[in-house]
Amino acid sequence: MKSVARVTLSHTATANLKQIAQKTRLTPNVIARFAMLASFEHDSIPAPDLGKPELVINQSSLFGELEPFLLTAFSAKTKGVVDSDRSKLLAAHIARGAAHLTLRVNSVIDLVKLCIT
Repeated sequence: MKSVARVTLSHTATANLKQIAQKTRLTPNVIARFAMLASFEHDSIPAPDLGKPELVINQSSLFGELEPFLLTAFSAKTKGVVDSDRSKLLAAHIARGAAHLTLRVNSVIDLVKLCIT
């Protein structure tokens, strides 16, 4: 299972993560995990996150204690993807998921509800 060392997120994706973090009192890297999983639910490949780079998250901070689970989920979504494109694809998944969550999450309760439905 191949990993990604660092993921660079655009200003827009970073702003979305910070907005959700303020509402839920969770850290942006934890919100990024939820965003990633929300995006994985879609069959389509997300559009590249092409905005101005802002936040760089290393793998251990991004995945935390869920690293084996999240890397397995990510690997299932990236079969056939060239290694050099994996961190860009992960950034795109986080950006798409964060945009989705920004519209639906006003509290940590909303985040939990999204996870169980």
